[in-house]
Amino acid sequence: MRIERRLLFSLFALLMIIVIGTVGYFIIEPNWSFLDSLYMTMITISTVGFHEVHTLNPDGRFLTMFLIVSGLTVGAYGITNLTSYIVGGQIMQTLRGRRMEKRIQSLRKHIIVAGFGKLGREIAEELSQVGADFVVIEQEEAHCEAAQDKGFMVIRGDASEEETLERAGVKNAYALVAALTGDAGNVMVTITAREMNRGLYIVARGIDDNSLKKLKRAGADRVEMPFKISGKRLTTLVLKPGFVDFIDLFSRTFARDLQMEQSIVPPGNSLVGKTLAGLDLRKKTGGLMVLAIEREDGQIILHPSGDMELRENDRILIMGNQEQIERYHREYSLAT
Repeated sequence: MRIERRLLFSLFALLMIIVIGTVGYFIIEPNWSFLDSLYMTMITISTVGFHEVHTLNPDGRFLTMFLIVSGLTVGAYGITNLTSYIVGGQIMQTLRGRRMEKRIQSLRKHIIVAGFGKLGREIAEELSQVGADFVVIEQEEAHCEAAQDKGFMVIRGDASEEETLERAGVKNAYALVAALTGDAGNVMVTITAREMNRGLYIVARGIDDNSLKKLKRAGADRVEMPFKISGKRLTTLVLKPGFVDFIDLFSRTFARDLQMEQSIVPPGNSLVGKTLAGLDLRKKTGGLMVLAIEREDGQIILHPSGDMELRENDRILIMGNQEQIERYHREYSLAT
């Protein structure tokens, strides 16, 4: 039993003793008022040594002896727990927890990592290295302590519950990574998070093709299987080691300042029919770059030229800092 629960149990036990003593004296002793009974109970369990309110009959003396023993026992138990609570730093830990939750509630566009197992730890480490704001949700106390030791913001609880996600600031978050071990947990996290924030970008951990289908139906934007990612990375390391080194260097050096985002050109938008040169996005946004365009028929155009004309439902891969991307969305009335 945790110290907080033991303290509550001690208070409850003390309250029950007071109730039993008061009711007992009131019934056993004739002509005693409720106040007399309560007063006698309080001076007995506190062992202050005042004289009885009235002379006690034999039953009243037995009740008094019971109250003395039980009061001393519960009092000693409560003092022991209170001392452990203070000496063990529980008060400071509780205050730190409250400060952390206030800090989390002030976050905007942060990332939630559900699960701090092996995969969750790697994700948190990577996010920490690039300076991203993120919150870890974990049920296991040992895993929570490990995350706190690294200086991460942690919410202890079940990530599939609305209350826990609310504490993690899901309504203000940009993305969530469902990194729990089992499919069932990731499905529940995805469903709950999607209901609470329709615009949340959700990446979920999958185990096989079946889990991919389930997680997609649950509302995940992307489903990734760690063993497949590892296989692709190892293959790329063998075939194109320089490419992997460049991506790693770029991610660690520029990821905090630069972001890549996919933007869809909606039908009827002012972007439709305009050339990249005519739009002059670099000037209007302060440096935004267009890296690639994917046509509706699946054609992918890398490093498009200035005379490339945009069409409805084109997917544009853009890169820039947060301010530049926000300017782009405002300029062309695009949803973020």
